[in-house]
Amino acid sequence: MINGKDSILRRIAALSSVGVLTGSMSIIFGLGGTASAQSTAPTLAYAGGWATNGIVNPQPQANGNIVQTGIAYVPLAIYKYTGNYDYWPVLAKSWRLSDNGNELTVYLNPKAKWSNGTPVTANDVYVTFELQFMVQNAQSWGLTGMKVVNQHTIVFYKNPKYLYSPVFLEQQILNNNNILPAADFSQFIPKNFWSVVHAASGNPKASTTKAALADLEKWSLKMEGYNFRSPQNLIYDGPWSFSRTSSAEQLYIKNPYFVFAKNITANSVLAINQTTNDVAWRGLENGQLAYAAVAYSPPVYSAVMSVHDNHYVAAPQSTGMSIMFNESDYPYNLVQVRQALAYLINRHDARKVGEPIGSVSVKIPDGMTQEANDQWLTPAQRASLNPYNYNPAKATALLKSVGFKKTSKGWIMPNGKPFEITLYAENYSDWDAGLQEIASQLNSFGIKTQEDFMDPTEYYSTTDGVGTGRFPVATRWWGGWNPEPFYTYNQAFITDDQNFTVNNSGQLVRGPKPYVVDAPTSISVPGLGVIHPQELTIQLETNIPLSVEKEDVYKLARTYDYWLPAIDVWNQEAGRTYSTQNWTWPNFQNNPALLNQFTYQTPFVVYQILGLMHPKG
Repeated sequence: MINGKDSILRRIAALSSVGVLTGSMSIIFGLGGTASAQSTAPTLAYAGGWATNGIVNPQPQANGNIVQTGIAYVPLAIYKYTGNYDYWPVLAKSWRLSDNGNELTVYLNPKAKWSNGTPVTANDVYVTFELQFMVQNAQSWGLTGMKVVNQHTIVFYKNPKYLYSPVFLEQQILNNNNILPAADFSQFIPKNFWSVVHAASGNPKASTTKAALADLEKWSLKMEGYNFRSPQNLIYDGPWSFSRTSSAEQLYIKNPYFVFAKNITANSVLAINQTTNDVAWRGLENGQLAYAAVAYSPPVYSAVMSVHDNHYVAAPQSTGMSIMFNESDYPYNLVQVRQALAYLINRHDARKVGEPIGSVSVKIPDGMTQEANDQWLTPAQRASLNPYNYNPAKATALLKSVGFKKTSKGWIMPNGKPFEITLYAENYSDWDAGLQEIASQLNSFGIKTQEDFMDPTEYYSTTDGVGTGRFPVATRWWGGWNPEPFYTYNQAFITDDQNFTVNNSGQLVRGPKPYVVDAPTSISVPGLGVIHPQELTIQLETNIPLSVEKEDVYKLARTYDYWLPAIDVWNQEAGRTYSTQNWTWPNFQNNPALLNQFTYQTPFVVYQILGLMHPKG
């Protein structure tokens, strides 16, 4: 709340750096070139981002779309990312997955309407997913077709022979695609659309298949490049409708027909274009933003968090920095050597040097984040895993067990050569700093270690990059941008290997010639027995009960933790800033489903939809 003329004038002066103000009174600059007083209803301002010379086309593949689709459009349901495949309904009232996992029936909320008051129908959903077929996304999920049963019911069909987890397919349909209006997008669907889609799935060498694929490409380019000219040319099913834009700011106004409009307490949303981190920093320091996803240096972090009730949250992501081994390169083909190095790397100290803000040290190097461990493993299962706490004595014993010797000049391998390590990495400043700390730790132990940093283009060169085993020891992102364990273990045991591919029927297929990196297909894990990691990973994509899936995840976690195809050093978290100056926020710290929205959604949208945010004053 702004009290008094002098306070208003001071705030307007501070406002000029980014042109926004939040509170019970809202003054908006830059939209139309002049300042204009808005209603006294609350405005929620946040740092967004869009192409200043882009187009108005909210289709996800549209190149340079300027519409903040997560503000103006919503999915059928919002995924909670809690490992139990649970959702909050939005446009969908309910849904049912068949026992065999090959049919998903979605029942729309009959109260769902577009911003012009017309109902959201099954035909809107149908056209939305036709666009996904056009860009060949839907085919990669194993989706084969859809059927509109009535105005509020639609059925999705999965190819039973296609390897894709039914719950993953459910997530793609319910959460990952905002529903678009058929009134605006049916113009892009040709009359012969489905015959071409089916032809495109034929023999890839056939001329008819190539012609069909070319048609899909032509249609998708036309659809992706179409400019609706003005926000007023579109209708919206989200909490707010796109109103106007400039290169610096966008205004969205409340959609009174939104299915949960009664929960929406922000009558407008103002997005500032976060072209650089400085833009968000200034807005937060001046008390003008309720939310921003922005990185910090330590001095800026301290300045921002000391004012305007700004708070920082590090939301869990499913990825981070790790050190990967070429298991075909001596001595890294020895599990004892990999385990010894795990005991010698003080992950906590490496993180403090390399990524002090926005990351956490990996407690258990089993390929999963701590949050994923909590979701998928029982306390007893977690206790059975080795945390590899810093322990030079255990490292010494392991190295000696495979013939290594400690001399006055350092460690010597059984072949008489010195044990020397080069840590290859992309030249990210945080990774470089962390690796320098790790090299210092290993050098102190007597293993001569150096770093070799290079441009990412060179690092991932197709002729001599990580995939062909050029580097005996190298850094990589571990995990994946989806928290489900399948993505972690698929990377560790299949895609990193590159000896294997998995066909659409779920068969593990070896390539025509072996790559240098060659992970074993069976590993004897102490206390667990012989584990076939590739087969178990593939099984995570099949239609198995959740209890069986969790047992498979445990076996893979034990295998990764023992075998150590990589040593996970830190978990990169999603650094987000929110302000309680003008808005109340829910207690997400004790609610993983709410906390996860900071990583995978725009959190205030979800909280507004759920009725969990309210203006102060």
